[in-house]
Amino acid sequence: MRGYKNRIARVNLTNGEVKYERLDDDVIRKFIGGKGLGYYIIYKEVPPGTDPLSPGNKIVFAPGGLTGLIPGSSKVITVSKSPETRLITDSSGGDAFGPKLKGHFDALIIEGKSEEPVYLYIHDGGVDILPAGELWGKGNYETARELWKKYPEASIASIGPAGERLVRIANIIYDTQRASGRGGLGAVMGSKKLKAIVVEPGEKPEVANPEEFEALWNEFYERFSTDPKYEHSRNYGTTDGLRSSASLGMSPAYNFSRPYIPEELASKLAGDEVKKYEVEPEWYIHGKSCPIKCARYIEVEYKGRKIRVKPEYESLAMLGAATGVFNLKAVAYFNWLANDLGLDSIASGNVIGWLFELVERGLISEEEIGFRVEGFGDEEAEEKLLHLMAERKGIGAVLAEGVKRACEILGRGCEFAVHVKGLEAPAWDPRGRRTYGLSYATADVGASHLRGWPSPHQLPNQGPAKDLVPSLIEGRDESYITDMLGVCKFVPYKMEDLARFYSLTTGEEWNVDKLRKVAWAVESIARIHDALDWVTPPIDDVIPPRWWEPEPEGPAKGNAAFIDYNDFIESRREFYRLRGWHEELGVPLPETLEKLGYPEFAEDARRALEVVKTRLNL
Repeated sequence: MRGYKNRIARVNLTNGEVKYERLDDDVIRKFIGGKGLGYYIIYKEVPPGTDPLSPGNKIVFAPGGLTGLIPGSSKVITVSKSPETRLITDSSGGDAFGPKLKGHFDALIIEGKSEEPVYLYIHDGGVDILPAGELWGKGNYETARELWKKYPEASIASIGPAGERLVRIANIIYDTQRASGRGGLGAVMGSKKLKAIVVEPGEKPEVANPEEFEALWNEFYERFSTDPKYEHSRNYGTTDGLRSSASLGMSPAYNFSRPYIPEELASKLAGDEVKKYEVEPEWYIHGKSCPIKCARYIEVEYKGRKIRVKPEYESLAMLGAATGVFNLKAVAYFNWLANDLGLDSIASGNVIGWLFELVERGLISEEEIGFRVEGFGDEEAEEKLLHLMAERKGIGAVLAEGVKRACEILGRGCEFAVHVKGLEAPAWDPRGRRTYGLSYATADVGASHLRGWPSPHQLPNQGPAKDLVPSLIEGRDESYITDMLGVCKFVPYKMEDLARFYSLTTGEEWNVDKLRKVAWAVESIARIHDALDWVTPPIDDVIPPRWWEPEPEGPAKGNAAFIDYNDFIESRREFYRLRGWHEELGVPLPETLEKLGYPEFAEDARRALEVVKTRLNL
């Protein structure tokens, strides 16, 4: 197959060995790349029950099958076992790291643990393990500056102090502005004493049909960069999202207690306000080559300090609306600070918003926190809490565990902790969209907004959630496909377009049904592994109590995430059925794996069914 290097680099940090392995075409055909290949490797090599912060866990960086080859395809997918959820977890990152890595390898596997801090230097098709003692303890911005002095053409994946201190909501930052943000994967790097990965440009893989490929490339670049229907995305990117989510009753405002907020309030953290501070991107901002160019790069001054950052909707909404802070300069600074410290901005805003609600309700004292917190809107407290979480000091050591563990440690407030399976909810409240709560409940990683959106857009009270399950599954498959191919979800390809590009790249015939079959299989093996580990789907495929509260005002007033509990159960059963999983137990059936052409996983599916039955005393 073309479009690949057919090479994997395996780095063992315990003994300092690097091995180079062949990636067979048969594995590529079954798992494609990116998320699919990463899940396959972790499934095979990290047994259920492995401690995510132990040397037995591994972390995989896998560019997608089309990463760096077509417009808007910059993604690398990082896959590991999450320190926060103990699930196989993936998180994609943009900018130049993915395309540069694809010039050397189809996957980078990191295993074991170094005794001293190190970083990896990837160049000329090889990997060097180098000392990083002088970088340990530094923030991501300083780390990148120091490494760019040595390697000015390279792209950098690094962790900040939060990852070094094994904060469960620590992320991995690429070139200071993009992140593999979810699931605490920065803590996995920290547990291995791996500070950074530096990747020099490599030689782009060849495509099978270069002339037809180039013509298609030019066609799509021209269309996406000029078509008026994409003007809003080109102008605002995701930054105008709060106006949309707030108007639909889907925002996370005030720890998801007020999903509807008036436009004048939402606009303080939205597109036009952001554009007031827009500046020319830095040289390393890879988004310049994207036809949509949706990322906005801004400069603000906060407390006498000028900072530059690329804000996205999720960061603006979670570090702002979720905590009740509607000052763009403050929220942009919090975004910059989270990047520097190496904290997941979604999880950080979620857990701080939760603490602010405890304060508002009188459920936690100033003595327990260690300083005065006013509640929602307290900018001073939010800044201090970000530092304390990254340092694992005081109340920050509790919040650094994530919202699920934090409420359990304090022994209160779990009814206000908004998460699924331990992963903090992102900035879209499902009470404003019919069946969307089911996407959160069944998503492979926990609460993720990138695992399928049901359609059409209706309110939960407008009909049975079960009716929209087929559209949710269609959206989930498409999300998997983009993550396996390494394509940004905001570049508006149709699935037929991606299948055509992939066929021209590989020299083999691919269609949408074939891609969907791979997506279906990858989700199923993730579910098998998680069931063999700890997930009991009838108990764990649920939503948090907050989303069972009817919305208090706005267009979704009176709506919970489902009409009632039976509506939820019926929709979940329908999802399991259509997925070829056990209708009551939520575990893939062995015959489903065989039908999909993955019989090697059928025996594990049988074991997973028996394990779940035993847990439920069936």
